[in-house]
Amino acid sequence: MHAWSACGDTGINDQIVSQSFQLRAEIVPGCLLGAGGSDATSFGNISFGQISTLPSNVDAASTPDNGSIVLQCSPGTAVTLSLNAGLNTGNVGGGRYLARGAERLRYQLYQDAARSIIWGDGSNGGTRMSINFPVGGATQTYTVYARLFSVSPLPSAGIYTDTITVTVSY
Repeated sequence: MHAWSACGDTGINDQIVSQSFQLRAEIVPGCLLGAGGSDATSFGNISFGQISTLPSNVDAASTPDNGSIVLQCSPGTAVTLSLNAGLNTGNVGGGRYLARGAERLRYQLYQDAARSIIWGDGSNGGTRMSINFPVGGATQTYTVYARLFSVSPLPSAGIYTDTITVTVSY
């Protein structure tokens, strides 16, 4: 008897057994809010600038990295974009407020350049934006139009702020 035969199969009369398996991926509707970079959670700030008097309204519009909403979704996905009322008001129909302590400056956010469609969440006095995401699924940028309303007398000097939450539903 040879030493190698005690070690197992000699390779003579080997049999081969094969079995298949499948790979599968399912793409479901989905969205990425933000640019997908290192800080996709921040859209930057919309600034009304430095103001010493406010006898008339001041308009501003977002730009990429300065308040614009950046969104990427699966092609053909029906999406709604909502903006909450912010930290300083409950119902946006009468305006949102920038605050510095107890002092307030009234402003509003809109979906359109004419500033006629108040941007809200459908329950806070404003309207959600409805979108059917385009074929191709490329990143889309949505401008936020803002208006700071005139006031007299002007409140105390300082920085007035508010924070808005963007919600994507699909």
